[in-house]
This record gives sequence, structure tokens and C-alpha cells, in this order.
Amino acid sequence: MTRHYSSLLAQSTEPKKLTPWLPLSIIFIAIVSCFAIAATAPIPAEKPQTNSSINVNVISITANDFTPSYTAYGNVIADNKLTLSAQVDGQLTYLNENMVEGGTIGLDELVFKQDDADLNAVLLQRQAQWQIARAQLALEQGEQRIAAKDYQMMQQDFKNNDWEIDLDLLLRQPQLSQAKAELNIAYNALKIAERDLERSSWISKRHYIVATKNATQGDYLNKGDEIASLVDMSQLRVPLYLPRELTNQLSLGQSIRLTQPDTMQSFEATISHIVPFLDSSSQLQKVYAHYQPNSHSDSQLKAGLIIGDFVKATIEFHPIANTIKLPLSAIDNDSVWLVTAGNNLDKKAVNIVHQDATHAIINNVFAQDERIVSSKIHRPQVGLNVNIVEQF
Repeated sequence: MTRHYSSLLAQSTEPKKLTPWLPLSIIFIAIVSCFAIAATAPIPAEKPQTNSSINVNVISITANDFTPSYTAYGNVIADNKLTLSAQVDGQLTYLNENMVEGGTIGLDELVFKQDDADLNAVLLQRQAQWQIARAQLALEQGEQRIAAKDYQMMQQDFKNNDWEIDLDLLLRQPQLSQAKAELNIAYNALKIAERDLERSSWISKRHYIVATKNATQGDYLNKGDEIASLVDMSQLRVPLYLPRELTNQLSLGQSIRLTQPDTMQSFEATISHIVPFLDSSSQLQKVYAHYQPNSHSDSQLKAGLIIGDFVKATIEFHPIANTIKLPLSAIDNDSVWLVTAGNNLDKKAVNIVHQDATHAIINNVFAQDERIVSSKIHRPQVGLNVNIVEQF
């Protein structure tokens, strides 16, 4: 009994031997099953092709002329400044009551006058010297005529005796030349005296504003002493800065508009100068606009532009014909989507000639019966059928 149990126990503890073909059989069965399933899978039904369409809003094509413009800003400055100085020596006997800082000097106003007593005396002396020189020339011309007659009477005697004579001396040519020169000297001295007397006073030929005052009535002025600094209010200018490509389209004398933001008044101006080099700090090109007030009266000047005004300049360029204005939403990478006459979607490249924050101006490259899609489309395709919802 014990021996039998021991033999059974030995048989139960001995490891079983696995056959090697069993895993291969399982893998083979799995592969065959997959092929069978794939071969017997149902074939899906083909989806019938349908022509889909999209709904869009469109813009009618209306071509117009577009005038490009550019806005620049600048400050009004004086075109001419005058430093008023004494031209002769003398006491300042008169100074215009408006010759104070900020005062206005009108046309044909006497601004200052120096003591001219000495200058008048010099002028009278020069006039007398000129009269004497004229008389001396007349006397010498008479002497020359007498000498010419004497020479004619004695001409035969000179030939018979073979005398060598100096004809110029005989006819008093040196004396005549001297008399003419003295007359010219006296005449020029007279003109200098007249000029000095005229320069002892000064009458305004323009409308001026007094910038600074440097002399007072009663002062003795030497030639060259500064009396005042004046600003010409009849000619004003505004420096403006533009890109070079725009400056090339400007011409001298071209009209522009200047607007004063505080008063909202607009004024006509013209391009007077175009500086032929770029500004070193901004790399823009400077141009000057010339502004001339309509009147020189104080009331008119106050109503117009004054020195220091900050102004906006609107510069218009040559109009561009056959253009279309579109919202930026209608433009997709320099192209637009449009609806053809057959209500199909199409795409065209466009050239943008101007653009602001909301709109763009493009050249008209469209047919009359085409319409432009007003906004961007999700996944657009050329040839897609279109339903127009709203037309603007």
C-alpha cells in the first residue's frame, strides 16, 4: 500500500511536457479568421455626389475716380525776418510808438528817424561842389573850342617850320578829361550824401511784428547799431515732412489745404520749396508750404494763421481713374472672391492703391455683371455654387 502511494506521488510531481506545435496552431487560426472576416465584410454604399452651395453677401461693382491724399503736420514760421540797424551816425530823434515787443508796423509807416542836420549840411556842400564841377567843365569846353580855332589858324605855320607839336596838349585834351573826372567825383559824392540822408529814416514797405527792441528814442546810434528785430507777417511758411515717393509727385506751386485744429479754419497754401535731400533724423523729405494772408489789417491777421500755429496739411495728388472702394473684410491676401454671372464662385488678384483702417481702394479688374463677396468665406472653392443672401 505504501509502495503504491509513493509511486503515485512521484508521477504527480513529474513536470508535464508541452508540445511545440500548439502556439503555432493558435496563431495560424487567428490569421485565417481575420482574412475570413475581411473577405466577408459588407461593402458600404457609395455616397451620391451632390452640388453643394453657400450663402454669401455681395457688393455691386461701382467704379469711381480716387484722389490720393496725404496728411502732414507742421508749425507756422516766418518767411522773412528783418534786423533793423542804423545806416548812418546820428541821434535817434523819432521812434514809432508801436516799436515795442509784439507791436505791429503797418505799410508806409515811418518807423524811425535820426538827426539829419549834419547830413543836410553835407548834402548842400556836395550840391555846391557838383555845380562848381559843372561850371569848370563848361569853361574848359570853351577853352578847348578856342584852342581848336587857334590851331586851325596856325596850322600852315606849323607845316612850314616842321615843328613837332603835341596836338592833345595844344587842344587842351588833358584839361578837358580832368574837368569831366572832377564832375563825376562831385556827382557821386552828391548821390552818397542823398543816400545817407535817405537812410537816416526808414519807412516800412511791409506789415511787420516787432520781435525785439534794442534802441530808445534819444539814443545816439553809430552806423551798424541794431534798432529792432522785425518779423514779416505778409509771408508765412510751414515746413512739412513727406516720404520721398510722395514728394516726387509734388510740383512747385501746387495748392494744399492748411487746417488749424483749434479753430477748425482752413486756409489755402502752395508748395514753395522742395528740399533735395532727406532729413537725417526722420529719413523723410522736407517741403515748405507758403501761406499769404488775404489782408494786412490786425483783425484779418488775428483771424488767419499766426506764427507758431500747429496746422494739419492735406496734400492731394493726381486722381486715379476706375477704382473701387471695398471693406477690408472683402480682401483675402491681395485677392477677392466674387460671384460670376452664373452664380459661381471665382477668385481674382487685386492691386491695392490705398488703404486705411477700414477700407481699401483697388483698381477695377472686374466685369460689369460680377459681384464681390463682402466678407471672408470658410473654405471657398472656385466654381462653387452660390446663393446671394443680400446685395449692397
